[in-house]
Amino acid sequence: MLEDAQIERYSRQIILPQVGGRGQEKILRSRVYVDGDGLLAATALLYLVAAGVGTIGIARSKAAPVFSALAEQSLEPDEQLVAHTLRRLNPDCTMVVHPDEGEHLTYDLVLATTDALHDEWYAQHKPFVWGAINGEDARLFVSRGDKADRPCLRCLFPENPPRPYRATPPRRGEKTVPSWEGCRVAAGWVPADTGTADPLNSPYALFLGTQLVTEVLKIILQPEADGQPKLLAYTFPAFHCTEQTVEKNPHCAVCAPD
Repeated sequence: MLEDAQIERYSRQIILPQVGGRGQEKILRSRVYVDGDGLLAATALLYLVAAGVGTIGIARSKAAPVFSALAEQSLEPDEQLVAHTLRRLNPDCTMVVHPDEGEHLTYDLVLATTDALHDEWYAQHKPFVWGAINGEDARLFVSRGDKADRPCLRCLFPENPPRPYRATPPRRGEKTVPSWEGCRVAAGWVPADTGTADPLNSPYALFLGTQLVTEVLKIILQPEADGQPKLLAYTFPAFHCTEQTVEKNPHCAVCAPD
């Protein structure tokens, strides 16, 4: 049962038909692990706390400038500074720092800015919300390890995707095929021949961070909801968004049946 102070704090969410009081209680009971650092992960952490996610695990966190600006003067280590700042923003949230990554599988799902934990997480049949930015390009994909019929991140990336990358207009006549190479070509993603800006410092991380948290909340509130798996690609500053339908790769090394 929500307390009066919580009803007031989350009123803008509770009035949404997709959330309501029961939905907010689900959010307060949820456990989300955040794998990554820099501005993208920092933005995601801030919005998870604002939404009222009950327990938030922090991995390899570094004190991004946003936390230094919000925190009181402190000599604590970076990880403690992040947790301390977030607790002050919302006392309903429990922040747990995991410097060794040893306990991340105890959480309900992960929000990641790296694909390092994907395969292990999928093996535990849990959702994996992934986003990445390079220069003026961003990607977002939700790997539903809890749904055996859904494609995983490796269906897109059989091996580590080429980095750095950039977006270009797709060529006429290109079609979607269920593989990383097909998605790369059809969506217009090609290896860049020049360096790109540091993705951890890009202002576009502020936008993608909110999108990642939105996907996390959708899973918490409606875990059985189904929809066509898609790779979302954003190109800035024009804010051009494309949706690439993703098919399950029958030969995927991670999610294909034995």
